[in-house]
Amino acid sequence: MLSNNKSKPAIILTSLLGRRTAFLIPGSRMLWWAGLIFILISVIPSCRNKEEKEQKPSFSFNDSSMVTKETKKILGDNLKFILTGNFDKDSLQEIAAGIELTENNNWGIKFILLELADNQLKKTFESELLDGSFKGCLVKKIKFPKMNYDLIYYNSQDYFWGSGGGEVFSYLINFAENKTYYTHLFSESRKPAELFLSKNITDSEIRKFFISNFKKDYPDLKLASEDVSLEF
Repeated sequence: MLSNNKSKPAIILTSLLGRRTAFLIPGSRMLWWAGLIFILISVIPSCRNKEEKEQKPSFSFNDSSMVTKETKKILGDNLKFILTGNFDKDSLQEIAAGIELTENNNWGIKFILLELADNQLKKTFESELLDGSFKGCLVKKIKFPKMNYDLIYYNSQDYFWGSGGGEVFSYLINFAENKTYYTHLFSESRKPAELFLSKNITDSEIRKFFISNFKKDYPDLKLASEDVSLEF
């Protein structure tokens, strides 16, 4: 005896608890239901991603742990210092940071500016690789009277100085104008210390700042017309 039962298409859904439910769907509406379920499956993950993005806490320059964490995400383990301030010509806060490279012959320091955009830190300036080390150095932000923004001052101090002489590297980083002012104090074989100033130091106030700082420790300081590279 022939059976009159015909198989009908069904859609099987699995709930979040793992329970499976079968719905018998008339054949003419099978494609419509399949399309609807596909749309729902596509929309739900995007909604979750949107919720996760909205739940991300707002970045705060006053939260030192957040500043360090987010800066390190961008610059990695070579990060050596972080300072917050107004380093641009606008009135917004930025982050000045320094990294040190010590791999193979590629050694030195870099100064980097990070700005906040859409609740994310972004790198907007990176200096070239400069002579120096962040070990035992002095790094601070300073402001000159005629400038309404902060600069970074770096001095390697006596890290490269020995009993028979040595050298001191010093920089002013002007992020607002993408300029690096460089001075190099050096002394060989117990000779009087000499100071070289980079050619872009044309501002009398900046020039006076460097010279007066070094003369505190080296009163007999002489100015050098050319830079030198010491070999130890």
